[in-house]
Amino acid sequence: MSAPLSPKKRLYEQLARVAKALAQPGRLELLEALGQGERSVDALAQVTGMSVANTSHHLQTLRDGGLVTSRREGLQVIYRLSDPAIPIEHYVSR
Repeated sequence: MSAPLSPKKRLYEQLARVAKALAQPGRLELLEALGQGERSVDALAQVTGMSVANTSHHLQTLRDGGLVTSRREGLQVIYRLSDPAIPIEHYVSR
């Protein structure tokens, strides 16, 4: 059994998860799309041109980083930004 992590090490681990989530252009594209409103995995795949499987994988990484959350609506999973107060579209040049 390992010792519990210090608050400082837990913070570093969370920052590393966020950095990993932001380290791929496709994930940034998903964040931009979610900045416009919540969407299903299928809708996000269509908007980004990625496969549903690839989109789902990227969304899981974004969720692990704490950047998005999800909810079920029937058979669909709907994603949204974890903090809608962060207007992602202001950081993405068009």
